[in-house]
Amino acid sequence: MSTKPDPDYEKILASKGLPVTEEQIKAEFTQIVKDEGLITNTSKMSPFWRLILAIVTAPVLWLKDALVNVVMRNGFLATAEGVFLGLFAWAVNLERKGSTALAGEIRFYKSDPAREVTVAQGVIIQTERIDGVIYQVQVSVDTVIEGGRESQLIPVVALGDGSAYNLAPGYFRILPVAIDGIASAQSEEDWITSPGADVEHDDDLRDRVKNQYNLVTQYHIDAVYRGLISSIAGLTTDRIYFEHDAPRGPGTANVYLLLDAGVSSAPFIDLVNNTVMGQGNHGHGDDVLCIAMPETQYDLSVELYLYSSAILTDEERELLKASASNLIRCAFRQNSGYDVEKTWPYARFSMSRLGEELHNTFPEIESVVFSRGDILSDLDVPRLRSLEVSFG
Repeated sequence: MSTKPDPDYEKILASKGLPVTEEQIKAEFTQIVKDEGLITNTSKMSPFWRLILAIVTAPVLWLKDALVNVVMRNGFLATAEGVFLGLFAWAVNLERKGSTALAGEIRFYKSDPAREVTVAQGVIIQTERIDGVIYQVQVSVDTVIEGGRESQLIPVVALGDGSAYNLAPGYFRILPVAIDGIASAQSEEDWITSPGADVEHDDDLRDRVKNQYNLVTQYHIDAVYRGLISSIAGLTTDRIYFEHDAPRGPGTANVYLLLDAGVSSAPFIDLVNNTVMGQGNHGHGDDVLCIAMPETQYDLSVELYLYSSAILTDEERELLKASASNLIRCAFRQNSGYDVEKTWPYARFSMSRLGEELHNTFPEIESVVFSRGDILSDLDVPRLRSLEVSFG
């Protein structure tokens, strides 16, 4: 995908002779006054002249800023923002996707398998603190675990909207309030049935609008399927990858989906496939299969060396180690608690960049040593099989 253009609109106006700085506006106005001979005392010491300059200069600067930052910037799809970008979307029959709350299933284990236990609606399951935030989900319906069963999957919903709740298996495992008859609870593989999503970002909506211009023929090309799939909450156009060349025979194509955080779960993939094929939103003779992006698992050990001047208590050291671990897991798409470069298909994942992000986030760290070098990916996304963080 080509880089989004970001023209300097103020520079464009200046190249056409429009004064764009306060000094240029004052000089232009002074020359007009001099040519017209309307005011003879244009000395900098004249209070009247300084007042006239201020009265003229300030509104011109306001108008220039409005022209550059509002009118021109929002007059083009590449740079439009907010409500103005929404107008571009409306023009091609799209609208910004709103935020949604995660839905999933968490397994509850009984302390006595022979006993019948009821898990009430509203029971909370939460994570440890991730970058200062504790994420919580709650049981969505009263559920009875019958006698003779050791455990059972129980439906839950997030207590807030957003993709930050799309956490990898094992994050949700804390019961802040003990439940009679329940020993533990934990999210497992493929626990997300419907991922949480943030309000659609401007860049993601812009990509969908741009993609929509490729749909005018309505032939079922990549753009059509990309537009259809990206309309589902939790998916954006740059996280959809096509495999052509009839991978399952003539007329077939595979579509690989990459979620921003957490793990692409089977129920969610089934939902996408039903939208494309089950509801008939496909071309005649097309066989399009949506599947989770293949994963390549890696073991990673990280040694952290602190500055000698960093005097930390044992509790602070453990908190630093846990926070650094969460940042690394975020880079490998196990959470979205940090703004770091993440793993992608068809890309090089830079360990030096990850080290730089650890340095920038945790100033106590003097040096970071990784057990492996950069990761090169093909049609797969790098994931962590194991992570060990220790102090050197």
